[in-house]
Amino acid sequence: MKGFLIKGFLLFLAIMLGYRMRYRLINMALGQSFIRRLIVGSAMSFPGMRSKMMDELI
Repeated sequence: MKGFLIKGFLLFLAIMLGYRMRYRLINMALGQSFIRRLIVGSAMSFPGMRSKMMDELI
């Protein structure tokens, strides 16, 4: 029972810290070039997304 409470508390603490630092974690993840390429590549595969992005640049 004691071990279950400790594991539950640690899980709660990890989730709380992840939520409080969510923008920092997102920025760190997007800073990695392979993750950024994966996200951008998958977003560009949506129909009409590429043309919309190119229209906004011009």
